[in-house]
Order: sequence, then structure tokens, then C-alpha cells
Amino acid sequence: MQQEPAPARSSGPQQNSALLQAPTMPSPESLSEGHQPSPDHSPTEQAMEEEFQFLRCQHCGAEAKCPKLLSCLHTLCSGCLEVPSMRCPICQVPPPAGAGAPALDNIFFESLQRRLSVYRQITNTQAVCTRCRELADFWCFECEQLLCSKCLEAHQWFLKHETRPLAELRNQSVCEFLDGTRKSNNIFCSNRNHQTPSPTSIYCRGCSKPLCCTCALLDSGHSDLKCDISVEIQQRQEELDTMTQALQEQDRSFSVVQEQMNSAVSHLERMRTDMEELIRTRVSQVVEHVRAQERSLLEAVNARYQSNYREIEGQLDGLKSVLQRIRAGSGLVQRMKRYASDQEVLDMHCFLREALGRLHQEKPQDMQAAVRTDGFEDFRARLQDLVSSITQVTDAAPPRRANPEAASSPRDSSAVDLHP
Repeated sequence: MQQEPAPARSSGPQQNSALLQAPTMPSPESLSEGHQPSPDHSPTEQAMEEEFQFLRCQHCGAEAKCPKLLSCLHTLCSGCLEVPSMRCPICQVPPPAGAGAPALDNIFFESLQRRLSVYRQITNTQAVCTRCRELADFWCFECEQLLCSKCLEAHQWFLKHETRPLAELRNQSVCEFLDGTRKSNNIFCSNRNHQTPSPTSIYCRGCSKPLCCTCALLDSGHSDLKCDISVEIQQRQEELDTMTQALQEQDRSFSVVQEQMNSAVSHLERMRTDMEELIRTRVSQVVEHVRAQERSLLEAVNARYQSNYREIEGQLDGLKSVLQRIRAGSGLVQRMKRYASDQEVLDMHCFLREALGRLHQEKPQDMQAAVRTDGFEDFRARLQDLVSSITQVTDAAPPRRANPEAASSPRDSSAVDLHP
């Protein structure tokens, strides 16, 4: 480029400066804020939302900004992460003892969120150029910028990056786009002394870092531990796949135990339901039996009362009659003494003497009703027997384990077992 004509060079520094100052791919936070899901999404957008629901915080369900991967493998947003204890609010598992970092920045989720946001930008027919704000026509995979046709010429003049027309990218599915951006990611040397990032394909297993060719040649101590970085990535992927397959076996074992536990819980629930029904049935029978005994005792007490009352009532009528005769005779004699003439006394004396003589022969003790004070004691004894038949079962019965088969077996509803 330094051998180009002067006009090209004169305009070149301005364009090069613009390229250096041009913004790179926006952060997932800014893109996610600009993308607000609406209820009238197209079927494709709805399918994409459902496909990538796993990117949301597994606790609050919101889009996970700065997602953190815990040692329990749950991913949370920074707001749901309990910083003091770093305990997972989903499974309540604390970080393992002695762990260096209880939470890891989930760079995979961050990158996928960013690439999905880019895909939404690309599929937007009103997408504008990153630099001049005109309608965009191309996408640069390395700069991760939207470009119009004019800006693309300057961009390619200086950088020679891989670009694709937006019309072509819009015909791709989201999975095809993500696969293309995943393969286009470069790995750079880990040496921070480089002024510009240096792409590399070498990995040092002794340093556990990617190295460029220069750094690999300078690192003579690990000459036998260097390999192609794609080989290292493949081995690590295979290691994770092997561990995942082992976890699938463990998942099946845990699922069997979980099914057994769920079956035990269901059996326990049935036992509880059967026992509750048995208790209600037996208590209802006991209550009905007690109420029947209550009715029987009350009827017997009332019958005894009516019998005794009729007996007393007859004798009480006799007492009332004698009292009336005594009081009538006494009143008649008093009035005759005050108002009767001598002739009237002589004429009525014999009759009154005989009548008063018969009254003197009446004896109140002979007419006294034979009322027994213990007339209801037999009912008291029956009531005590009834109470004892219930309370003694409760107090004296030894604790027994409930038999679910006995609890669920049908019994005669008319029989009331009041004894152990």
C-alpha cells in the first residue's frame, strides 16, 4: 500500500484513521437492551427465542447479563448471585471447599448472546452501516461491523478482511450463522507484550497457553510439549464428551433411584390416605355408637322418670285431697264457731264429728311416696362403662405400627371395635 499513487495515499490516512476509530461489535448488554421482544414476533423469531431460552438466568428467567457459571453448573445473572456466600439459590449447593474461584464468567453464554444480537441486526432490513449510518449491505466477520458498499471499498483497501453480503446472510438460518461465526473466531497469542494481537495455531501444554511462532521458538524449555492448537481443542472436547457420557450413565442411575423414591412417596401418600379414611370411618362408627348409647340411656332415664312420676303423682293427688278436706273442715268449724246459732251447732255436730274423726284417722306417713335416692344409679354405672370402653382403649392400647394392608382391607362398617 505504500507504493500506491499519491491521491490514494492522501485519502488513505483519513480512511485508516476512521477504521481505527470505528466501533467494533457492540456488547451484548447494549444489543439486548435494544432488542425488546414483542408479542407479534414472526414464527422464526419465536422459534429462535424458544431455542435459546437456556441463555436466560436459570433463577429469575431474565436475560443473563454478565452470566456467572457456578460450580454446581447453574448459570445465573449477577443480580441473582449471592455474593457473600456464593451459594446457588436454585440447588442451595455451596461452593466446594478450597475452590479457587466459586464462579466463572460464562464467556460461552456472553459470546452466544452477542452473536445472536448480531444476527438480529443482520436480519433487520433497516440495518445501517456502522460508520456512515447508511443502509448496510455487507458484514465483516473479523471487524464484526455492518458496512455499506462505499465504506466496504475503503475497508477492503486497507484490511482485506472476509466480508459477506447481508442478502446472503439473511438467507441463512440462525444455526448456520452461528456455526459460521464460531468457525471464524481466531485464537491469539497469550503474550501481552505484543503490540497487536498475533493469531496462532500453537498450544504449549507446559504453559497451558496458546503461543505464536515467535514465542514458541523462544520457549525452549517446553519444546516437546507444543502441539497444534486444534489437536488440543479436539482432545479437550473429547475429554468433555467422555465425561458427559459417564454423566449420562450416572443420570440413568439417579433416575432409577429417583423413580424408586417417587414410588415410595406415592405409596406413603396412599398409606396416609387409607389411614385417614380408616380413622374417619372408625371414629364415625364410634361416634354413632356413642350417640346410640346416648339415645338409649336418655330414653331409659326418661322412662324411669315417667314411671316414678306417675306413681308419685297418684299419691300426691291423695295428699292434696286430704289437705283440702282438713283445711275445709277447719275453716267450717271456725266459721260455725263465729257465725252459727246454737240450734245449727246441735243439728250439724254429729255429722261434723264423724267427718273430722275420719280425717284424724288419715296418716301422712302411710301416703308418703317410696322414692329411692338411688333410683338412677344403674344408669350412672352404664354411662361409666361406656366411657371406660373408649378411654381405656386410648390409655391402655400399646403403640402399634400401622399395617397398610389392614388399613386398606374392607371391614364391616357396623362393627365397632372399642377394645385393643
